[in-house]
Amino acid sequence: KKGLAHSEFALPPETPAWLRTLIDGRDAAGASGAFWNAVEAFEKRSDAQFMREMDLALPLELTREQNIELVRAFVADQITSRGMVADWAYHDVQGNPHIHLMTTLRPLTEEGFGPKRVPVIGVDGKVLRVVSKEHPKGKIVYRLWAGDETTLREWREAWASLQNVHLAKHGFDIRVDHRSFADQGIELEPTLKLGVGTKHIARKE
Repeated sequence: KKGLAHSEFALPPETPAWLRTLIDGRDAAGASGAFWNAVEAFEKRSDAQFMREMDLALPLELTREQNIELVRAFVADQITSRGMVADWAYHDVQGNPHIHLMTTLRPLTEEGFGPKRVPVIGVDGKVLRVVSKEHPKGKIVYRLWAGDETTLREWREAWASLQNVHLAKHGFDIRVDHRSFADQGIELEPTLKLGVGTKHIARKE
């Protein structure tokens, strides 16, 4: 895509040896290609989801270097700290600086990729089970390792909060709010986001 200004392939603190060997000596693009090829080779289902992808808008007020610092902080706080790989690319498009961020859906184990669903651990430190007539010994409760909609909402809030920290750090007295107009009590209709193609058509008419 146009406007590529920077890219990084970030590993979690506990990265197994096989993954470090796989990407050793490669730049961000090479590491990205090798890793996602390995993910695709592992997934056997024809409808398998390989990754979670997010597009995050960057503050226009910050410089390229400041925005890179912002993204690195978010990735470290919210992605790699959870054991996920973070593969991101910064597109410095005029009026719309943003990143494309891809994260993993499976845990990284010493043997390879782990299961997408993992047991829920109760407050007692044991696997949570639900006892029923069909399962007198208790049926194990599972969750998605990479998180669900609640996780996405937490990331949205964390992204807004971190932007505010960095804006204030660089002397800007403005704030980002991740909530909708309705949740903020603002009586405005959200505008439609026009894609690049639509804007080009509009200019020709």
